[in-house]
Amino acid sequence: MYIGNHIFFGANLVDNPDVAQLSDMFFEAAETERALPPAIRKQKLGSWPEYAQQWSAYGYSEFKPKHPAPSPKQVTQYDRALILGIEHMNADDRKMVWAVSHSAAFRERGAQWQKLARMHGLRDGRQIKRRYQDALVRLWAKLKYTDDEILAEYFS
Repeated sequence: MYIGNHIFFGANLVDNPDVAQLSDMFFEAAETERALPPAIRKQKLGSWPEYAQQWSAYGYSEFKPKHPAPSPKQVTQYDRALILGIEHMNADDRKMVWAVSHSAAFRERGAQWQKLARMHGLRDGRQIKRRYQDALVRLWAKLKYTDDEILAEYFS
């Protein structure tokens, strides 16, 4: 929501959203995208799954909880981040931002910089991190200096 020179980001009042908040927005969008149901459902299996026959084998497989389905608010924020990237970023920056965001999704330690660097044919993960930060700075500058109403629309 936009009020004067102030922008509400989530529940917080923000004067000027910075690059870190843009990064957080894309990270949350990547987590939301991963939590959405698949576009194509897998077919049902025609046979029984293998399982242990002994009574003492109860609980032999490890339980992996699924991520909860995203809320409508998260889907809306995902939609905004997606449109923001499409309309205001070039293709290379958009690919970089989404690759980093997806590598950081549901990870406590953040993005896998070294793995991303190898995928791009680079030796050092710091190069990818710098390119990612440069892409976000270009997006922020484009949004900030073109029109504050754009920021208000995406951070409401």
